[in-house]
Amino acid sequence: MKNTFSILSIFLLFLSCSHKMTPDSYKKSQILFGRGGGFTNLVNEYHLLENTKLFYKQNRDSVFTDLGKQNADTTKLLFAKTRALFADTTLFHQPGNTYYFIKLQKGNKTQEMIWGNNVATDEIVQKAKDLYKELMNLVNLNK
Repeated sequence: MKNTFSILSIFLLFLSCSHKMTPDSYKKSQILFGRGGGFTNLVNEYHLLENTKLFYKQNRDSVFTDLGKQNADTTKLLFAKTRALFADTTLFHQPGNTYYFIKLQKGNKTQEMIWGNNVATDEIVQKAKDLYKELMNLVNLNK
């Protein structure tokens, strides 16, 4: 009986380690943010998951880079600010040659704001820019 329990425990441990959670498999809410465009059309995208994990991926990458766990209170605050932003607007799409974006995704439902450098700044765009700076502070802390 003891050997059976040990073998089962090792098997379950192996399964839990082999299935690495990524933004693609995450079912709860996540904030996607980043920047793209320009001559190379390179997109740098970050995913902050509701469980405090932060990931990074470029559009030419096939896998995400795990940037680690973030502060739980900071994550909760950023989700609250993102939900408040999208309570004011569900879609804003005015990219330029280079563009910035914030998306709120849960399952297959996505709300997004995309703006370029030349977009007229109104209250909603300014809130998005301010939130973008706060989200990018997470990335800068992880470098």
